[in-house]
Amino acid sequence: MTQGGEHIPELVRSDTVHRGYPFDVTVDTLRVADGREVVRSIARHPGAIAIVARDEDGRWLLVRQYRHAAGRWLLEIPAGTLEVGEAPEVTAARELREETGYAADRLERLGGTWMAPGFCTEYITYYLASELRPDPLPHDADEEFAPVERLTLDQLRAAVTSGAIEDAKTLVAMQLMALRG
Repeated sequence: MTQGGEHIPELVRSDTVHRGYPFDVTVDTLRVADGREVVRSIARHPGAIAIVARDEDGRWLLVRQYRHAAGRWLLEIPAGTLEVGEAPEVTAARELREETGYAADRLERLGGTWMAPGFCTEYITYYLASELRPDPLPHDADEEFAPVERLTLDQLRAAVTSGAIEDAKTLVAMQLMALRG
């Protein structure tokens, strides 16, 4: 099979070696163009959403969340993992309410990115949430959050420059917003 003139390796075998949340891990054997077989370990992730939530003053609502893999609290835009069979915009609306306490009367798709395509199937769809109104949902029981922080664009830039924001999805969202003008 080809895509854009490039050979797509054939999947010979896929063995699930770990089942967990939010991803499973498979060891896949592929047949490449010259007939050799190669092995790839893949984290099979259901996908996620990330939200640029801006209040009536144009400030971004950010959350400070403990991320165990990083071993620290990270300042980031609201985000969440897709539930099985759930449309990304439904996930975005729910996660916004859970993480910020606000609902958006307007939710617009900004784009999407593969986060680590060398070993992971996670694809994040980005949304712009505006016309916010209070409408909280409880946080997920297994997550820890600090109060929502509201930053101007200048404060966001300063936080990136100082290293206070190191979260990739937040940096991508800033770029997507900059491209909008």
